[in-house]
Amino acid sequence: MLVNKKFNKKDRESFNTEGLTHLYWELFDSVDAEGSAFRFMEREPVLILDDIIKVFQYWRPQVLLGYTSKPVADLLGLPTSSSFRVGKAIRLKAKNPKARMFIVENLIIRGVTRIAVCMDYVEFDTDNYLKKDALYIH
Repeated sequence: MLVNKKFNKKDRESFNTEGLTHLYWELFDSVDAEGSAFRFMEREPVLILDDIIKVFQYWRPQVLLGYTSKPVADLLGLPTSSSFRVGKAIRLKAKNPKARMFIVENLIIRGVTRIAVCMDYVEFDTDNYLKKDALYIH
């Protein structure tokens, strides 16, 4: 694993995009730990989002929350069962109703069955073993 090493620019670019076409792993980092998303984030939700962008290249999401370390999750008041703590959830900024609909529609097409929608964001997770399928409206 590429941890605790100094990287030159070329290494950092390959490390930051490994397995991804349009996204960067650092977009999903916990705010207190650089490189945490690459190490701890589950691949499935990030690959789903990357696939949506691959098909609709004009769309660039703003990631509000991805993997969260324990101190950050505690600070945010996330429950211990939160999918963000294990890197299985993503929160995307979506203030425009059309953007929210676009995100939700494409998540459903790709088999995501746990989605939360709010006026400011869309959140989804792939934590299907511990949680039931649902669409939450906040």
